[in-house]
Parts: sequence; C-alpha cells; structure tokens
Amino acid sequence: MSGSVRDALAAMAALPLVEPAAFVRRQLLVVAPHPDDESLGCGGLIAACRAAGLPVSIVVVSDGAGSHPNSRLFAAPCLAELRRGEALEAARRLGVPAAAVHFLDLPDRFVPADGPEAERAAAAIAALGADADVVVVSWRHDPHADHQASFALAAAATRRLPGATLWEYPIWGLTLPPETMLYGPPVTGVRVQIDAFLAPKRRAIAAHASQTTDLVRDDPDGFCLSPEMLARFEAPEIFLGPAS
Repeated sequence: MSGSVRDALAAMAALPLVEPAAFVRRQLLVVAPHPDDESLGCGGLIAACRAAGLPVSIVVVSDGAGSHPNSRLFAAPCLAELRRGEALEAARRLGVPAAAVHFLDLPDRFVPADGPEAERAAAAIAALGADADVVVVSWRHDPHADHQASFALAAAATRRLPGATLWEYPIWGLTLPPETMLYGPPVTGVRVQIDAFLAPKRRAIAAHASQTTDLVRDDPDGFCLSPEMLARFEAPEIFLGPAS
C-alpha cells in the first residue's frame, strides 16, 4: 500500500476511540527511542495502566546524548546522565517504579537496526516483555533514524513473544510534509482516550526539562520541543497496527 502523509493523518484522525482498559489487559511494554518519547507518545496510556494496577515496563533505547552536541556544560556523558535522570523522574510521575525502567544505552543518532548489536538489543527487549500483551514503539515512518531502528528492534523482539502484539505510536511522523509519500501497510489502529490522565502526562513531559526548556543554554542549535509540537500530544494517543 502507498499514500501520502495527508491521507495517513486523515486516517489516524478517524481511528476508533477506545478506553485504555480495552487496549491493554495484561502488561504494557513501551519501547522509546530516546528519553522523552515514552512520555510524549504513551504517557497517558502508561498512567492509565498504572492506575489500573497493570504492570508497565519502559525500555529506553538510546542514551539521549545527541540532543545538544555542541554543549560544553553538558558534554555527551553528562547529558546522557541528565536525560537518564529525567526519564526516571518522568516514569515516577506516571506511576512506573525505577526498577521497571531499562536503558539500553545505544548511541543517540546511531541506533543499529540490524547486525549483532541490534540482535542483542532485540533479545533484551524480548526478555523484558515476556508477560506483555501490548508492545508499543515509534512509528516506522517517523523521520528519525533512531525511531526507525527502534521499530526494527521492537518488531524483532515481538516476534519472540507469541502472546504480544506490536503497535506503533507516531512522534515526528506527525510533522512530515503532507505531500510526502509513504509505503507500507495501510493505516489501521486505535486512538486511546487519555483525558483522565492528561495531568500526569503533562508532568512527565515537563520532567524532560533538557528537551522542553532552555536548561542547556550553551548550544543554540540544540534540540528543544516547541509548544506547537507539545500541543500535538494533548489529543488521544494514536497506536497504529498491530504491526506486521
């Protein structure tokens, strides 16, 4: 199948609305390319699962050290440590204990999609999702190599989990030019209603201060989520799939 981003976004907007309890029934495994993707794409669902007493595991694939490459105050090891702490605090605000947050520490901007290192990462993800019925990961069409590689890792991991289905949440794919052509399966899936959990989701996103504020002040070209981008994640959360 092929179609434009405009077509895909229209199809996403028409996906059926479901309650979190109708989507995850046993355990949720979240695969996040970078520290913050879990809060942006899945924060409401995570909070809902925890409120319902369901276990949630979060796997952060990259170390996040590439968001401000020219900073001297926050050189790569320091930035990676900062972002790890932000991810743990965001998870806490969503109700996820630190023991359920796992870091693969693959290099930001260079997450492998195949090869021995990717195989080890996929095996690690699969081991953490042994009891999951839902695995979620970034959309295969997100225009970021780490997001695409994380999809490949999660897909390989889910193939080892016969009781789980894989779903994709769009992050940067929401910003693609409307005329961009996409090639792959048609858009199917659900929108999960998160109105009751917007408050913890907002608090979790705010925990990623290095990505949402001018905390890292000495890299004017560094990454920062704009208010316009953040507003996209106030709506019901989109999960595409189940992926094949």
